[in-house]
Amino acid sequence: MTDPKTLLALETSPPCFSLEAATGFARDLFGIEGSAKQLYGERDQNFRITPAQGPGIILKILSPTELESAVDFQIAALEHIRAMDPALPVPRVCRTVSGAAYDFVRDAAGVAHMVRALEFQPGRVMDDVEPTPGLLRDVGGQLARLDRALANFFHPGMGQKIVWDLRAIEILRPSAALIEPAGDRALVESVLERFLAFRPLLDRLRHQPVHNDLHPGNMLVDADATRLTGMLDFGDMIHGPLIFDIAVTAAETVGSSLDPIAYATEIVAGYDAVNPLQPEEFGALFEAIIARHALAATIMAWRKQNDPAGAEKLAALAGIGIAAIQAFLAAGKQRVVARFRAACASRPAASLPARRFAVLGKGLELSYEEPVHLVYGQGAHLFAPDGTDYLDAYNNVPSVGHGNQRVADAISRQMHWMCTNTRYLHETVVEYAERLTATMPDGLSQVLFVNSGSEANDTAYRIAKAVTGRSGVIVISGAYHGITEISAALSPYHGPQAQPLEPYIEVLEVPDPFRGRFTEAASYAADADRAIAALQAKGLGVAMLLVDSAFTAHGITAAPEGYFAAIAAKVRAAGGLVVGDEVQSGFGRMGEAFWGFARHGVVPDMVTLGKPMANGHPTGAVVTRPEILEIFQRKIEFFSTFGGNPVSAAAALATLNVLQEEDLQGNAQHTGMALRAGIASLQARFPLLADVRGAGLMTGVEIYENGQPSRALAKRIANGMRRAQVLIGTEGPDGNVLKIRPPLPFNDADAMRFLATLERVLAAL
Repeated sequence: MTDPKTLLALETSPPCFSLEAATGFARDLFGIEGSAKQLYGERDQNFRITPAQGPGIILKILSPTELESAVDFQIAALEHIRAMDPALPVPRVCRTVSGAAYDFVRDAAGVAHMVRALEFQPGRVMDDVEPTPGLLRDVGGQLARLDRALANFFHPGMGQKIVWDLRAIEILRPSAALIEPAGDRALVESVLERFLAFRPLLDRLRHQPVHNDLHPGNMLVDADATRLTGMLDFGDMIHGPLIFDIAVTAAETVGSSLDPIAYATEIVAGYDAVNPLQPEEFGALFEAIIARHALAATIMAWRKQNDPAGAEKLAALAGIGIAAIQAFLAAGKQRVVARFRAACASRPAASLPARRFAVLGKGLELSYEEPVHLVYGQGAHLFAPDGTDYLDAYNNVPSVGHGNQRVADAISRQMHWMCTNTRYLHETVVEYAERLTATMPDGLSQVLFVNSGSEANDTAYRIAKAVTGRSGVIVISGAYHGITEISAALSPYHGPQAQPLEPYIEVLEVPDPFRGRFTEAASYAADADRAIAALQAKGLGVAMLLVDSAFTAHGITAAPEGYFAAIAAKVRAAGGLVVGDEVQSGFGRMGEAFWGFARHGVVPDMVTLGKPMANGHPTGAVVTRPEILEIFQRKIEFFSTFGGNPVSAAAALATLNVLQEEDLQGNAQHTGMALRAGIASLQARFPLLADVRGAGLMTGVEIYENGQPSRALAKRIANGMRRAQVLIGTEGPDGNVLKIRPPLPFNDADAMRFLATLERVLAAL
């Protein structure tokens, strides 16, 4: 086992020279005549020398354990910083009367000690003030400037093994057995073990020279405590991970008005605004912050046994360490990292709504009576600039979760390499098409890539016309299929008052057993005979049937079993093609099947895809049979500039990998069933929950008041949920259906939070 005493500064034992001796050293070595006052020093003996005029100096008499190469490193670093960023408040190195950066003196025993001097920096020690969020952000920003100034610095002396280097945990770990009481010991030991497990990942992070000790005792602030004016004590400088600098400051800069995570968040945000953090550094910061506290507790325990005077100097830090560790662990890594990233993504936005309306127009409405400003997401959670955690039970586009690292990495990696179009060979594009079609029924084996679900439905119509020689289309009343001119025409979402139906479109009655005329499939399917006859009477014939198999825009209705199959058979008999719009219902969302149409026992002739296909990256596709695509391509030259580009393909492939490898379809199945069961259990107390239906993580809840659909009450519930930090939407022909369709990582804990919130909101109506 490595002896911990090999680590510099584990044992304090600073020199013990008199005030008179210090005065003499200042006069004889540095030419400064003045009075001496001893200051705190962990392992150096520090004196302020105050002359009759001028700022004076800080005289530092070093422990004999200090390495001359390490001192050279510190001095060279200070001079480099002043050259790179002269405005940074770091001390100036004072030279001896002979021009050297330091000299040597001997104590009574004849032991040699290095003596050096720094220009005195005026200001209040930050330890003496209650830091405000503004000051904390300034501290973070100044630290970032310091690190930027040091980024291109190298010195052969920066490899010293110092006890305050987090990597020393490997040597100090056994000393944690000395910690008392037992509960604190167990907590610290668990954090140390956690860091040792994390330790190999540090090698992947940015490394450079870092201060490694910028805590409140080493910082000066102005009279109003609004701005950092001094950075002191570069004696613990090392070459190591950049995050070590942030971790020290974020861990040890605390006060009484905020929780430890809030203090750390402000510092991290201030730092990131000047020197942006890399994605992997956010998670590493969590580990480094709690490890810093655990390291301090371990050093203190060792010193209590071996260096009692040195232990006393850690009393203040020890007082905050255990509580800080507990706070961070209680919040959890994911939530803390989310707060960090949200704060970093946030910028002053007091006028954001007005600015938005000015440039985007007022027709693009905002969700909820109180709009939500979101800056960061992770999994099924979204975060506001202040770190408020919103449970996302509405957004189906990021199907594998907000901020999914695998998808983000795939996009970044491919964009760094190349982004072209499908007229060139590319492995990822072909691989994704192969993997995608492998999830489809036999025969659906060829793909046309586009950029959105709207384009996919537009293209499907073009194909249907080319293949059948007909132009009539059958859709469901109130359906929504997109925003292009063609797909909007195929979307009687807002009724005929908003957009009159084109002559080539016939709509079918919504198959809704809860509020419709019928409960059985055959009665609803008979309406297809009328629609077919009407199109034939116009001389248009039937080109295609287009169906969203989740019936999302209709309020996620539970169509009678056999309905889709019945109308599909009628359309095919009339010579038309069947198109399954899987933009809402595909990619495992419905739980029991990967594709929504499979729940209905139908194999479409074409399948249109979009939204969740690439976790939010604009991507769409039409999947069809070879004989259909062959006819289309023989008649029409089709090419999409961006459709199927390698970046989109990489995003879509990564999304599919996550879906399958993490079994998000299975999660959708069991979590969705539990969620609907929980909502249904509330119906006895709250009769306004008139109907609960859906599949997987696609749920609709009918809201009725006095026996009638109530849009107003549904909106009140949605806004109440938003105020309680849970996001849902409303849907349906009467706008009275709560639409619940969260990202697929939405888990049991999320479902419990949803149900508890819904119950509170309903009780408060």
